[in-house]
Amino acid sequence: MKGATNQYIIKSYFDWRLMNQPGTLIKYGQHEHLLQLQNEGHLYLNHLPYFWKIEDEALRGDPFDCVVAVARGRKVTIPLPDGKEFSMVGNWTIRMHPPKPEKINIFCMYALRPLIAGCFPVDERNLRFGEHALVLLDRDEFLRRIESSLNFQEIAFEANLVEYVDDEHTGKVGPFKKLRRFAYQSEWRLVCFDGPGGPRKIRIGSIRDISSILRSDEINKEIRIHYEPDT
Repeated sequence: MKGATNQYIIKSYFDWRLMNQPGTLIKYGQHEHLLQLQNEGHLYLNHLPYFWKIEDEALRGDPFDCVVAVARGRKVTIPLPDGKEFSMVGNWTIRMHPPKPEKINIFCMYALRPLIAGCFPVDERNLRFGEHALVLLDRDEFLRRIESSLNFQEIAFEANLVEYVDDEHTGKVGPFKKLRRFAYQSEWRLVCFDGPGGPRKIRIGSIRDISSILRSDEINKEIRIHYEPDT
């Protein structure tokens, strides 16, 4: 809601099971798309290969997104037909993809968490995601509506904050780990499985009562956090 000082007041509770921290979620994008999200609860989820193919790795493109695991090394040994081996020295990286990645769909939002360094004020690099932003004024209710809709439709899903790991990370990755160079995006994501093999659209109903749309460059000027501890 808008307070008397023309600032957006976000009520935060300490019992949110997906974040376990005060804060809220923000979706950046084009104004017309955010209106669809606000009026219809229209969630547009791109499929995983979409993110692998984007060439701009500084923003949305990420060839490591949702891979099962990453292996790295400096030596490659190739067996030859005569039984001998040929070795080459040099940096190599192997990304192990999940089965049927085209059936994995992702919806992303910015997780504004004022107690976490770097999450608020919002890093201005996020403004490149769109000139407008939809701010949730009741994140818990938003999550309840998503969960209720997905359960009703019997859609398998997971939702959580992204953990950012070292850029040279090796080992398990999965849908909730990303390289540290993306940490400024402070991402919360919804991951749905067994999709149609392309983009997926999910409607959870209007969220006009729990959201507000403003210009992205107004985020750090307009938002103030008001804590209400769970009693």
